[in-house]
Formats: sequence, structure tokens, C-alpha cells
Amino acid sequence: MSNRRFLGRTTFLAAMAFVLLIGALAGCAPASPMPAAEPAAPAAAEEAAAPAATGETVTVRFWNHWLAARVELIDQIIADFEQDFPNIDVENLGQPWDRREENMFAALASNDPPEVVMATRAELLKLANDGLIVPITDMVEEQGLDLEKFYPAEINNFYWEGELYSMPMPTGGGITGMILINKDMFEAAGLEPVPPQTWQELWDVGKALTVVDDKGIVQIGANVGTSATSFFGWLYTNNGQIYSDDLRSVAFNSPEGVETLQWMVDYTNEINGGVQDVLDFYVTGQEANEAQPWYNDIEAMQFPNVSIFFHMQTFKPELQWDLGQRPYNANNPDAKSQGISGEEFAWGYVIPSGVPEEKREAAFEWIKKITYEEDAAGWFMIQQSRPSPIRAVNEDPFYYEANPAWDKVLASLGNDVSVPIFPEHVRVRDIVNQAVEAAMFGDMTPEEALNDAAEQAQAILDEFWSAQE
Repeated sequence: MSNRRFLGRTTFLAAMAFVLLIGALAGCAPASPMPAAEPAAPAAAEEAAAPAATGETVTVRFWNHWLAARVELIDQIIADFEQDFPNIDVENLGQPWDRREENMFAALASNDPPEVVMATRAELLKLANDGLIVPITDMVEEQGLDLEKFYPAEINNFYWEGELYSMPMPTGGGITGMILINKDMFEAAGLEPVPPQTWQELWDVGKALTVVDDKGIVQIGANVGTSATSFFGWLYTNNGQIYSDDLRSVAFNSPEGVETLQWMVDYTNEINGGVQDVLDFYVTGQEANEAQPWYNDIEAMQFPNVSIFFHMQTFKPELQWDLGQRPYNANNPDAKSQGISGEEFAWGYVIPSGVPEEKREAAFEWIKKITYEEDAAGWFMIQQSRPSPIRAVNEDPFYYEANPAWDKVLASLGNDVSVPIFPEHVRVRDIVNQAVEAAMFGDMTPEEALNDAAEQAQAILDEFWSAQE
């Protein structure tokens, strides 16, 4: 980017370490900054499409959650953008995490909403269905933007009813598709330090690496999870689905779904001593910190998202690790390793329907800058060593130098699928979470728990689609 400054390694990493402890919702994986390539000259068609080339200044208020050290990164992108569009003034309105969703919906429903708002995929679908945001399909087509530059699982997250409402940044994938192993722990147990590829291999290796005594877990091979998020991740490695392709029917209680939850319960009980022992073992919580088992050589495998690479660099840079794809069920001939994208997270940037027509083009130009343009959207990701939704950005040599398993990260992103969800999916996830918990604690069998959850979820689906008619 033109006239862009780059943050020093020590200053940036120290600030980012604080950011990552705020919460996992927009967690990144920062490392030392890497200078971005010189931007290409704007296409003539884009220059012609530039709004506010003459006349009064248009103000675009950017409501977002890129806080702390990332404020400076966004401000640098804004400075560059305003050089290209001197009649557009972008205001960087970083928002606190406290009451985030409530404040966002209130702002969108106001008589004077921000021109661009950062929202999760699930929120975006609900906003689109309720008519509170405008599609960008026509603007993308008018400027001839090539959406194939994105991974399919990333761009597909932001369609609803055939209309596109945002472009992605950062990735919504890279969340469930990987397995990480501690090579030293494998070798100490006499095992070849290679990530297991199937459920069956994971079972055997996990059993060999887990130590449980009368007080609970002393050392864990792997935690296959105790929540709906974990269940959905494993479901897609057993050729299962959450919903039917047309989003009209619940599908998570299929034979594949029951088999998946039964496997999770059996693994947790037979290898890890039960769900309570697992919960007690992870008393350090979800946020990254140096007290967690992974950084103390008492957790041999985990299923990370892409933020893990920075955490390892921060808390234990000497850790010997390797990366693989999430194991699949070898007993199912149709199963394969894959991750899911957009089920819980995936950030988009939307234009509220309350924004006047004369300001929407300027708002779209800003959205394009932070999602589509490699010298801005890609640069922002490189600064944090996090993969980009734009394929070409991830081929930057810096990534390969910073991460010895970068090719495996890209393979995981390529294997991710954009999970079909509907605007009330959060309600369904809550119901499935209760079902998984009931099965884990033995209050219901996996089949009973999923069938009960499916009945409730189907009622929500039926109610939703009935209201659309």
C-alpha cells in the first residue's frame, strides 16, 4: 500500500497478545509483520466507478471490532483508501465486546445507522432475511469483480436467497479442519509422531497417551469435545449434515449423526474417564494462556483454529509439533476429512438498509477495500500471520517462512465446506448443545438426545419457513 508504515515486531506482538485474550470471536494468529507487495494500479473500470470523485465529501462510518493493535492497521488502510477516494471520509468506529450483538442490532434499527457494520455470518443471514441490510450483488456485477479469487467455502457464507451481502475477511474456515500433535509426547510414549488420519487411529493413539487416576486426568491424549460445535465438526467427517440441502429439514439426527455422537460419548467415557473429568482438566478456560495443558506437555493432540500458531509462538516457541487434517470415520466409505466454515463464525461487512441510496456506493467501495483488494484485505491478514479468504494472498512466501506446516493449513482451507444454515440457526445450535450435554452426562442415549433435539429444531425450521410464505 502506498506510503504505508509497518509496525515493529515487539510492539505489534505485545499488543496483539493482549487482543487475543479479549475473546475468541475474532481471534487472530499474529506474528511479525511482512511488507505487502506494491499494489497494482486500479483498473480503469474501477476508476470510472469511483463514487464522490467530485462534489461533497461522503462520510462512511465503519462500525467494527478490530480493536487494540489492529486499530492502527485499519487506520493505515483508511489513509490509503482516502488517497484513492479523497471525497470519502471513513471513520473507524471500534466497538467494545460488551453487549456487542445488542448494540449492533440497535444501531442497525436506528434512523441513522453506520454506513458499514461488521457482523457474523449468522447475524448477517438474520439481518438479510429481516430486510435490515442491502445486497451487494448488483454492485459486484457492475464492477466485474471476480469472486473466484476467494475460497468457495468463504464467499458462499455470505449469500442468502440468491443474493450476496458481503465479501469475507478474515476466514470463516480454518476452525475445525485440523489436528495438532505434540511430537515430543508421541515419541516419549514410543509412538511415531504422525497425526492420526481416522477416528480409529485417534482412538488408539489417544488411549496410549491418556493417563487417568482416581483424582482425574493426569495427561490427555485428546479431547473430542463436549459441545454442539465439536459435534458438528465431527459430523462432517462422518458424511453427515446439520440440515438438508434445501434447509427445510433437520439432518443431524441421521444414522451418521447418532454414530458420531455415540463415538464422542464412548471416547470421552472409555478413554478420558467421563465428561466431568474432561471439564475439570480444562479449568484454565477457553481463552489462550500459558497455563493451558497444551503448553505444559500434558495434552498430546488438539483440534485448533488458525489462531493457535501465534499462541504457540507466544507461550511455547520451543514446542515440537506437527499438523494434520481432522480424522474421519474409516468405517464409513463416504466419509472424508473436512472442516466446516461459517457454522459459528465468519465475519462480513454489511450496508444497513437505512443508509441513503446516495451513500451506498461509497460504503461498497470501503467494503471492497477491506475484503477484496489484496493490498488491503490481504495485507491486514499478513500482518497477523492469519490466512486470507483470498487464495493468492496465502501464497506469499512469508507464510511459508513463518509456519513450517503452512501447506497443511492451506489444504485444510481447501477442504472446508460452507455449512448451509438459516437465520435462526443460533437457536438450533443451543438445542443441540443441550442434547450433546445430556448424552455426555448419561441423561439420555445419543439417539434419544438427538431425536429430541431434532423435534425441537424442526419446529423452529417449520415456523421460520411458514413465516416466509
